[in-house]
Amino acid sequence: MAAVPGAEFIRVNAIDHNLALLQEKVKKDPESYKEEFGEQFEHFKQFMKLLNLQPVQHRMDLQPILELVIFLSKTAIYYSDEAKEFAKLMVNILTDQGSALHAFVRESFCESLLSLRNRDHLDTIQLMTLFFELAKVEDKSLRKYIFTAIVSMVKKLSKNQADLKMKTKMQTFLFAKLKDSRAVVARISQMVLIDVFRRGFWKDVKTANAIAECVFHKFPKIQVASMKFFLGTTKDEQGIAEDSDSEDDNIEASKTLKEVMCAFKANKKTRKSKKSFDKTKKTISQDKKEKKESRSKFCNLYAIQSLYDAQQFADRVFKMLEGTKNEKFEIRLLRMALVARIIGVHKLQVLGFYSFLHRYLNPKQRDVTRILLYAAQACHELVPPDLVENIIKVIANNFVSDKASNEAIVVGLNSIRAIYAECPHAADPDLISDLVEYRSYKNKNVAMASKGIVTLFRDINPAMLHRKDRGRPMESTAESMKEAESKTFGGSNAKDFIPGAEILFGVEEGLDVDDIDSDGSEDWGEFDKVDKNTYPKKTTTPAKVEAKDSCMDETCEDEGCEDEECGDEECEDEECEDEECGDEEECEDEEGVEGEEEENEEEEAVEENPLANLTPAEKLAKAQEISENRIFSDADFKRIRVHQLQKAVTNMRGIKRKQTNADIAVDEDYEEKKARREEGDGLPRLNDIELFHKKIKKATKEDRLEAVKAGRVDRPEFNKRKTNGDHVGRTNREMAKKKSFSMIKQKVRGNNRQRSFRERQISLKNYMLKQKGKKLAN
Repeated sequence: MAAVPGAEFIRVNAIDHNLALLQEKVKKDPESYKEEFGEQFEHFKQFMKLLNLQPVQHRMDLQPILELVIFLSKTAIYYSDEAKEFAKLMVNILTDQGSALHAFVRESFCESLLSLRNRDHLDTIQLMTLFFELAKVEDKSLRKYIFTAIVSMVKKLSKNQADLKMKTKMQTFLFAKLKDSRAVVARISQMVLIDVFRRGFWKDVKTANAIAECVFHKFPKIQVASMKFFLGTTKDEQGIAEDSDSEDDNIEASKTLKEVMCAFKANKKTRKSKKSFDKTKKTISQDKKEKKESRSKFCNLYAIQSLYDAQQFADRVFKMLEGTKNEKFEIRLLRMALVARIIGVHKLQVLGFYSFLHRYLNPKQRDVTRILLYAAQACHELVPPDLVENIIKVIANNFVSDKASNEAIVVGLNSIRAIYAECPHAADPDLISDLVEYRSYKNKNVAMASKGIVTLFRDINPAMLHRKDRGRPMESTAESMKEAESKTFGGSNAKDFIPGAEILFGVEEGLDVDDIDSDGSEDWGEFDKVDKNTYPKKTTTPAKVEAKDSCMDETCEDEGCEDEECGDEECEDEECEDEECGDEEECEDEEGVEGEEEENEEEEAVEENPLANLTPAEKLAKAQEISENRIFSDADFKRIRVHQLQKAVTNMRGIKRKQTNADIAVDEDYEEKKARREEGDGLPRLNDIELFHKKIKKATKEDRLEAVKAGRVDRPEFNKRKTNGDHVGRTNREMAKKKSFSMIKQKVRGNNRQRSFRERQISLKNYMLKQKGKKLAN
């Protein structure tokens, strides 16, 4: 069959005009289509000359340029010399005419240069220099792209661990740009360093200290960004848990946005499906945001710990805080927070900071709860007690007084408790006794806050409390008093054994955690079950029991907890029963029964626990012996932890104390705070200062009706549409009657084509009846 004349010319011409087809051909066989590529490259050179002479082009003329640039960026990688020349032409035009070019052209050139850099046809430092030069152009989308491009280069470089020289060059380049006189350049460099540190690409000491230097930058925005980086998120400061406990959120978070979009497009469009789609999209975006915030929560502590000279850094920030008078209050608050956080983490001595805070400790001060939090975070056991005592007195005089509101008293008591938890040496017995008197205050929040102080000192130093406030002597009370007496200001309280290890006496070594607790809980019922299964039962004579009781009575007397001076909650059984019983004989009977129950409980405790016959000194010696001769497993540490918790609620005779609901709430709150302090930086959070124990009230009928009405705001109407009245819309069928036939004729034709045979029959019959003037068929 003869070839058609001119067919080859038509094919080549079609390829020349279809760049996508030519791109595909070049990828398959670069050498065969080098000539066609050269023609397009020459065309691009002519465009560059035109742009040098006339940078501003009409928007319609830009489309061929953009298509050509995309084609060359995808295919120039197969020709090394042409790729370098292509990159050089774009770098020159962006350097000379960058600000005059159209935004689309600038961004397209930058994308092409990044693609060439990824294939090693352009130097990384040269490209970053060009990007920072383009940052001065007032183009928000271009600046955003520059930031994303530099982060992607750092990410790609971090995966290649062998290229350490390039990493050093990039770090040096970005650190130098932080000192640039142009605020935009310094801001982009700072944002890049913060992002790569949070994402773990450059999570090192050099990057953290480079960001720290930005705290002293001359531009306030850069200072604020660096301080927020070190302080973390607002949720972290408030102490709000960022993990979602909802099962629905976890299920939705496992899906990607692309999968949800595809499923929505394929499924039938209903009101319910659209509502579910919007909710899922919102959940996924919120989950991504929370994950990003959680990364900053953990990295800010590492950044603070990575400071070269934390003492000098804190002094410089505090000097700026004292020296600047006309700055915004928000910036001043951030500086206070940063100084307090660094002092608390590194246990520093910035003595002027505490007296500086006195002027802000006023109930009418703006954001006073945050300032109280910073005062608590800056206190630690190495701060001189007189400075802490002064700041506590200021809080007590301004907040904890009869003239103050209930909310101010609660915040003041919570702040004092948080400070005493960090610096117990500053405790004053007279002040504590005054604060404890608020336990009987008429407002429940104030009473609970005061009980929190009592619970704190029962744990750290019971000697500071009055005898009646110490409660019944628990097994942990004597240990706490001995530790408080032995510990001095600035001294170390390190131990050469594990407290509570005596509980492992008689326990087989190597017991698995599953043998203790299958679900990981630590409630008392399971603890008792473990003890009964583990400890061998021993029978003791009444003489030994009496000796043990007498020993405990002597201990009680030594500690000064006499029965005559016991307080409201720790009163004798006889006094409590006299108030509740109306008849004396019934009281005596109940006292006898309860006395027998207590004796039985004591005998069972002695029989089941082999440690019941040991004195505190013997228990201490046993703990030291076990710590020296045993390798502890996870199960052992779990058993010790549960034993230490049980000692706090078990009296000296082995009987658990009875607590009210308020006491239980305070103790649980204290244990939760104590456990949270052991994680992270160990500093208090805003929740500790703004803690209010709300009393749950039964909702009235009016409250329930308001809740029902609030739930009807976004709910669609299900009743019949109104046909009369103002602002009442008409149906589509009513509006179609008033439209011209030319507007609806296509719809009528379409409806006629979709009618069934039966519908056409009825329509024809009605038409004929209508012509004869007869009644229409149904």
